[in-house]
Amino acid sequence: MNTGRILAVRGSVVDIRFDKKLPPIHSLLRAGDQQQIVIEVLDQHDVHSVRGIALTPTQGLARGMLVQDTGGPLQAPVGKGIRSRMFDVLGNTIDNQGALNDVQWRSVNQDPPSLVRRSTQSEIF
Repeated sequence: MNTGRILAVRGSVVDIRFDKKLPPIHSLLRAGDQQQIVIEVLDQHDVHSVRGIALTPTQGLARGMLVQDTGGPLQAPVGKGIRSRMFDVLGNTIDNQGALNDVQWRSVNQDPPSLVRRSTQSEIF
């Protein structure tokens, strides 16, 4: 697993150094004792460091702490199974209705649909 170390924490902005492999932009990183702090890579500074934005509170983060690269982007559930459900920013259910069924997990960072696929009619959503 690819690991790095925190160089600096400024509010929700976190700079991280990786000696082996630099995670690509939009990669999801985890830090903290129980990997509860989630960071998304926004910029690659140089060949060894990235800048990320924390998607959860950064309480407890400190310089020198280990950060794990999850190897993938932030994903959200998509499909009929999400109807009438409630989620947090990470795609976890928060409605106490059990596990999700009939869903696919897709990256939240995708290109928008082409103009041909978009509706131009006024209609109730």
